Formats: sequence, structure tokens, C-alpha cells
Amino acid sequence: MKTQISKEFIIRILILCYMVPLGIILVFNTLFSLFQTTYMELYLDTEKPLYKADSPLLLLLMTALFILLSVFIFKKAGADRKISTLLEKFSLIFSVVLCLLIIFVYRVNVACDSQALSDIAVSFLKGDYSPLSSGDYLAHYPHQLSMIAFLQFVYYLFGTDNYTVLQFLNVIAVFSIVYFSHRITEELFHQMQVQILLSLLCIGMLPLYLYSTFIYGDIPGMGFAFPAIYLIIRYINTKKRGLILPASLCMCFAVLFKSNNSVILMAAVIILLLNSFKNKDWFSVVFAAVLLVLPSIGTSCVNSYYAKAAGISEIPAGIPKIAWVAMGLQENDYIENGWYNSYNWRIYSDCNYDTAQTSKACLDSIKESVSSFLSAPRSGIRFFYRKFISQWNDPGFQAQITNEWYSRHRDDQSDLALYLIYGNGRLILEWLMNIYHFLILLGASVFAFTGLKKLSLSSAFLSLCVFGGYFFHMFWEAGGRYGLGYFILCVPMAACGLLKLVQTARRFIHI
Repeated sequence: MKTQISKEFIIRILILCYMVPLGIILVFNTLFSLFQTTYMELYLDTEKPLYKADSPLLLLLMTALFILLSVFIFKKAGADRKISTLLEKFSLIFSVVLCLLIIFVYRVNVACDSQALSDIAVSFLKGDYSPLSSGDYLAHYPHQLSMIAFLQFVYYLFGTDNYTVLQFLNVIAVFSIVYFSHRITEELFHQMQVQILLSLLCIGMLPLYLYSTFIYGDIPGMGFAFPAIYLIIRYINTKKRGLILPASLCMCFAVLFKSNNSVILMAAVIILLLNSFKNKDWFSVVFAAVLLVLPSIGTSCVNSYYAKAAGISEIPAGIPKIAWVAMGLQENDYIENGWYNSYNWRIYSDCNYDTAQTSKACLDSIKESVSSFLSAPRSGIRFFYRKFISQWNDPGFQAQITNEWYSRHRDDQSDLALYLIYGNGRLILEWLMNIYHFLILLGASVFAFTGLKKLSLSSAFLSLCVFGGYFFHMFWEAGGRYGLGYFILCVPMAACGLLKLVQTARRFIHI
């Protein structure tokens, strides 16, 4: 008994080590969102975050309205399984229909990195593997080979440059994200009212739905990451060992599509090891090991295939990961602190594609940045403040500018598309996403602090994923769209937190 109590105490202390900082970060993010908004102007040639004052009274009024409407709904309609199931089905259908409408109305093509990956996939289909040669795109970014393999497979089946099929696959991924958000919420909270609020919140996921046009690894990666998270939570709650295979495969594909999902992978490994320690569950260690190994095996298989096809001994090592950290700690007055400035590409080329030499140069850059922060603490705080708000205080997570960029490659846009991308429709979307952004952050903040007393490992896993995203991108390359997946993971947390506010409001107004 004494040993069990000590284990519980140790686990709780370890969880609080990131839960309390997460709560503080969410509160600050909520306050920043209340008074200021990050956005990107039209017709820019690069990602440049800009800032404008927000309308605190309007945001608070709309939040109060949402809470009062929720009180009214629960009072009049109740919160039974029938209503919960009906709203869940509606949110799923709504997400698919809206994504399809966005795809057919916007009708955007690929550009930037998406264009580069698509062109390489077409070259590979023709038997041309020159993009793997020194100095080319893949020599710098070989981690993109998995996404290229996916594009090549789709083009082989449906024809080259078939962007519509790829966008349809994004819709399937979005459906997966919304569906497993419901399953995660159900597994964590077991409350119909939370499920109903989640369904209502899922209707407002405009940033996610706007990314259905985006042909890159982000949305497919999220489409696999969410079921992986659910299955791991399910294992922690039920100890069903058969979940190891689907969970590991989903996590593997999530990382192969988007390597940044390694943050979620590491959170899963940590939670499984804690679960093993707390409950003497040796299989959790096996689970964690399989999760770690499978993405490496998948990457090795993809690399081996292309090395053999290209007739080379091995795939180039590419830019070392430390280069993204060095870039993420660099000041940038023109774009914003820590955002992409081509440093990783330049330093690798300057070092003659030598990984060891590049790593040394990047380490020197990191030391220089850290030394600068320590010698001028106020400037260091300002650096991280600007980096933080530039990526986490953008309600659209770059969805608007991404679609605007991609729309430039068509000259046959409909009036509705032009209205939504360039006209007043764009402002309406920004306004809706701004309210939604504040609402989710507020609910997640309430959850982070009110849930500390009844903290389970499964709910701690979801929180660790979000904390890992905040922490990782504080040092890694910054970017608005990098935070989208973690923001969507906040939605189940927000549903629980908002229910607390709904219950408080109901007691206050005596309904």
C-alpha cells in the first residue's frame, strides 16, 4: 500500500511538472488572443506575421453567448445519448461537406514546397531520380521522401498532377480527425454534455477545413496521429494488447507523413513508461518500444527503395535537425523571430553538404543566440514573446495566406472564391476563426487548472501532446500552421473546460 501511494505521488509530481506550465502557457495564450490578433496580409511574397488590436468586449460577449446557449440547450433538450449521437453525426457530415465545398469553390493548385514535392514525384514516375543528387531539394530534405512516395503512388493510380484526388484524401483525413476527436473525448470524460459541446466545437474548426486544399504532409499526418492517440489512451484505460498494432501503424504513418509528429510519438512513449511504472505493466514498455522502432523501419524501407531505384548506395543524410533549432533561435526583423529564413539550406550548402561540419556550425549559432539572450534578458524575453504570438496567436494558423498563395496559380477563379480569398468573405472568416480561437483557448485553460485534482494518465497524455507542441516550437522553426494539430488537440480539453463554465453559469442564473 505504501509503495503504491509513493508511486502515485511520484507520477503526480511528474505530471504536474508539465501540467502547471501548460496551464500557464494556455492562460497567457488566451490573454494574448483577447487583446491582439496575428494575421498575414494579402499579396505577400513570404510569410510575414503582422499584428492588430483585438476587440476584448466582443470576444467576451460572444463567449458568454455561447455559454448561455449551451445552458439553454442542456435545459431544453437534455443531454442523452440520442442527442449526442445525432450531433456527432451532424458534425462529421458538416466537416466533409464543408471541406468539399472549399475544395470546389477555391479550386487552388500547388505552389512552393508542395509544387517541389509534386514535381519530384512526377520525375520519379518517369524514372528520373536526379532530384536526389547533391545540391537538389531532396539532398537537403530527404525526410520528404515518404510524402513523395505517397504522391507518386496517387499519381500512378489516378494520373500525374491529380490534385483533386489528393484533396479528397485530405477530406478523409479531416473526417478521421473529427471522428477520433469524438472518440478521444468519449474515452477521457465519459460525459454526454462534454460530447455535445465537442460536436458543437467541431463545427467551428474552420482553420482545419480550410487546409483541405493543402497538398502536403500536415493533414494526412494528423489523420493518422489522432487515431494513434485514441488507441494509446484506449490501451491505458483497458489494457487490451491487441491495440498495439493499429496504434503503432497509425503513429508510424503519422511520422512518415509529417516528421514533427515525433512530438506526439515522444509524448506517447513517456506516458506508456509512466503507465508501466505506476501499474507494473511490462507490456507498456513493449508498446513504447514498438512505437519508437516502427517509424525508423518505415523510413529505412522508403529510403532503401529509392536508393535502389536511383542506383545509389544510400540516400543523402540531408540537413541535420539541429539546423532547424539554430534557425528557430535567430532574430529576424523582416519576417519574425525564429521563422524560416533559409538558414538551414544556406549553411548546409556552405558546408559542402557535410553533416558533421553543418552540425558544428549550427551549434555555434545556437551558442551565439543563447549567449545573446543571457547577456540581454529583456531582449531574450521579447524574442520569445514575439515568436510565441507570431505562431500561436494566429486564429487561422496561416490557412488564409496558404489558400491565397495557391490561388495565384489560377486565373479562372469564381466570384465566390475571390470573395472568400480576397474580399469581405476573407474578413468574415477571420472574424469567425478569431472568436473560435479565443473560445478554445479559454476552455482549454479552464480544463488545465480545474482538472489537476482528478488527473489520469490518459488525460495527462493529451495534455503532454499539447505541451510538447508548445515547447518544441519555442525552439524549433516557427510557423503558424505547425500549431494547428496541437490546437485541434485542445478542442476535447476545451469541451470539458467549457462545460465547467456552463455549469457555473447555470448555478449563477439558477436554471
